[in-house]
Amino acid sequence: MPGKLKVKIVAGRHLPVMDRASDLTDAFVEVKFGNTTFKTDVYPKSLNPQWNSEWFKFEVDDEELQDEPLQITVLDHDTYSANDAIGKVYIDIDPLLYSEAATVISGWFPIYDTIHGIRGEINVVVKVDLFNDLNRFRQSSCGVKFFCTTSIPKCYRAVIIHGFVEELVVNEDPEYQWIDRIRTPRASNEARQRLISLMSGELQRKIGLKVLEMRGNAVVGYLQCFDLEGESGLVVRAIGTACTLDKLSNTSAFLPACNSPSKEMKEIPFNEDPNPNTHSSGPSTPLKNQTYSFSPSKSYSRQSSSSDTDLSLTPKTGMGSGSAGKEGGPFKTLLRQQTQSALEQREFPFFTLTTFPPGFLVHVGGVVSARSVKLLDRIHNPDEPETRDAWWAEIRQEIKSHAKALGCHAVVGYSESTSICEEVCILSASGTAAVLNPRFLQDGTMEGCLEQRLIEEASPPGCGFCHIPYDELNMPFPAHLTYCYNCRKQKVPDVLFTTIDLPVEAIVIGKGCLIQARLCRLKKKAQAEANATSISNLLPFMEYEVHTQLMNKLKLRGMNALFGLRIQITVGENMLMGLASATGVYLAALPAPGGIQIAGKTPNDGTYEQHISHMQKKINDTIAKNKELYEINPPELPEEIIGSPIPEPRQRSRLLRSQSESSDEVTELDLSHGKKDAFVLEIDDTDAMEDVHSLLTDVPPPSGI
Repeated sequence: MPGKLKVKIVAGRHLPVMDRASDLTDAFVEVKFGNTTFKTDVYPKSLNPQWNSEWFKFEVDDEELQDEPLQITVLDHDTYSANDAIGKVYIDIDPLLYSEAATVISGWFPIYDTIHGIRGEINVVVKVDLFNDLNRFRQSSCGVKFFCTTSIPKCYRAVIIHGFVEELVVNEDPEYQWIDRIRTPRASNEARQRLISLMSGELQRKIGLKVLEMRGNAVVGYLQCFDLEGESGLVVRAIGTACTLDKLSNTSAFLPACNSPSKEMKEIPFNEDPNPNTHSSGPSTPLKNQTYSFSPSKSYSRQSSSSDTDLSLTPKTGMGSGSAGKEGGPFKTLLRQQTQSALEQREFPFFTLTTFPPGFLVHVGGVVSARSVKLLDRIHNPDEPETRDAWWAEIRQEIKSHAKALGCHAVVGYSESTSICEEVCILSASGTAAVLNPRFLQDGTMEGCLEQRLIEEASPPGCGFCHIPYDELNMPFPAHLTYCYNCRKQKVPDVLFTTIDLPVEAIVIGKGCLIQARLCRLKKKAQAEANATSISNLLPFMEYEVHTQLMNKLKLRGMNALFGLRIQITVGENMLMGLASATGVYLAALPAPGGIQIAGKTPNDGTYEQHISHMQKKINDTIAKNKELYEINPPELPEEIIGSPIPEPRQRSRLLRSQSESSDEVTELDLSHGKKDAFVLEIDDTDAMEDVHSLLTDVPPPSGI
């Protein structure tokens, strides 16, 4: 027998009064695991019973240990009627199944009732004894650790970062079964509660099996979500990043070199920065001689990966691109080509991690996202996962094509979410397109002096991740580029949005702050396909308005970059809501943001002109106050830097206009305003004026957020 589970019920406290005659309770406990149930003795007339039961023993398979929760039910004994339920406790046994984990869980657990809430506490001791099982056909994944944190835990070191893992499990929702019409609300709630626990355990076990197939031992950035689809079923899905982790000893502060199966890789002393700076965003960490490696060769999912040559939108560039300076252009282009060829035969890597060691990120392209509206009643076989798998495969393929269009070969800070209302489901996914250092590939594809020089040239410390990964002559979207204000060798965008955390090596001026955009839009009441069409038509405009709000608020605070961006779109019966949250900072490598300038068709009214002028003054004053509040004082740029090209002091005005407007109108607007670096707000109706007013009256978050 692979495992033995032992449970002891010690005591209870603060139980509710169940006997009105004595104002006391005759409590006892049922302990259930799988199909086996044990009971304690009844402890009469007490709200703080002391059971001190014997050890209840369950002999189970390790697969059952992962799937099944330990179910503890506290009841009040009645002699002449059915026993009354006080509440339940579900205990997940999985934390006891690791090789170095503790073998005992003990303490006070809250007793929860789905009708009345918390109803006292119970003291339980749980032990697990595992036997060695060498069966390679086993269906358990005991030993795989799960971490919700999106960075490598501090007490571990990452030997290999393997790549993306995902899984979903589907079952019929108990609240939509025929028996739900005749059972009590408590019984219905508990049936769903138990099913969710079972599905969660099964999902975690299946994810663990995929990690073991990749020869990993942990999942970092583990995100588990529950989709309540009504009559279509109940879906539990999860994504994460498979890793091989080693436990750090108390005196160890180093990460290991990659044990490559094909080539030896030299260690990189990350913290030996030849150009230390005083503007670093955080304290230095003892990361000397650290190396990570990642192996994106396998991304385990149920769907077979199709060829994505038709989505290869990476700009084709020649070696002679001199726009990035005499040294930067050829080296950067060659680095991009080397990186693409190194990953050509690999599965496109997704990473749920948001924090990486210095040197892991070469370039960041920006946020990539995809959304899709689906009808749940169109699922042909609701009890099978194939349809949902196909939906998410489409979303990931679209994310992949967006990242390739930005000249990137990976997506980091990746997350997925859904919003469901009646039969309509909105699927959303987002991440940050990035170029990762090929030196960290498991098979060591980049070695030698030339490749080392390429990385050093293309990714200077502190600013390399800001440099654009795409070719500026074939950009996938209109953008204004300038030379990096730190190294003066590569081009950078005027603003940067990402879903990852601020890199440790980033040079930041001043303090960061929370920036949030909120949006609400009414929609017509409709059913089925008409409702889905209405939502699909609204989504692009909502996305645009949310990003416009973020851009305006970022400029108003005198900042030029967003990190940790999370956008939520929620659908209801009558409206759609959007919420975007991020941390705004001022990156020294990016150009200083221009001001916000109001422009519009001015009627022949002196009062209106005066109002516009007053609003403009308030905007300018607010920007100045925010710069002082967040200590944003970028250094003056020298007139000449020997050996480095000087960026032209110009910025293209970004116009909040529809794309249908002609370029002549844009040029005319540019010429009619003095500040060429201003972010122009078009005021052509009352809604636009209200947007400006709400921008100025937005309440700042409390200090420290």
